[in-house]
Amino acid sequence: MIYTTVIILIVVLVVLAIIVNAVQQRKQRQDIERRQRLYRFRNMLEHCEDLISVASQLPIGKALITVLHRRAREALSGMYSVNPSEDLKKRIQEYDERLNAMKDDDGLMTESFELPENDKQIIAMINAVKRLRSTLRNEHSRGRVDSQVFINEDHRLVKLQVKITVESLIRRGKSAYHSQMLGSSRQYYEKALKTIENQDYSDDYLNGRKATIENELEQITSELRDVNARDAASRKRDELEELFQPKKKW
Repeated sequence: MIYTTVIILIVVLVVLAIIVNAVQQRKQRQDIERRQRLYRFRNMLEHCEDLISVASQLPIGKALITVLHRRAREALSGMYSVNPSEDLKKRIQEYDERLNAMKDDDGLMTESFELPENDKQIIAMINAVKRLRSTLRNEHSRGRVDSQVFINEDHRLVKLQVKITVESLIRRGKSAYHSQMLGSSRQYYEKALKTIENQDYSDDYLNGRKATIENELEQITSELRDVNARDAASRKRDELEELFQPKKKW
């Protein structure tokens, strides 16, 4: 009888140990999943708020800013569902107030545009535009952006990316020209011209820049022609001097 009781107790303890271990493992999995969800929502929020900060300084549509605010609000809501806090609740309310104050119009955030001073900033701006396009495309595929809004805003972003590229190449072309690097200057201007010609749309900016670049290329071509002519004349003169100079006697 005692042995039977002992065996039963051992079995019960083993079963309890298995149950406790299973519960602990389940809690661990839930905790890992919770942290992963929180991490995903936090990254989503940081991504959106970073784009909002950049986009507010660019000539893009207000409708796109609204899209970014809605996505940021969604990220905050997801974080709150995983880990509720008063701070998150307050931030959600702030985004609700901003969204209520926004109007889905077709206006621009700003009319001005200024190219950054250094290449690192230019690259960062181009990457930001690409990220904006990717976010806009994702939201449209999820049915959260009207098709006409998507077309308008994506076209604006395409034009902005082209403008950044063209202006950057023109600036490099001018810098090379002032440094008397005519060959490099011509290459930069030719790249800028090719970028313009590869676009499937036309507007006042592209037409104006194309005319400016073609004029610069004509000037550079003329100067290169003069330089080559002077070099050829100099080489010919050196050859004649070498031909008629007195020969040394050994």
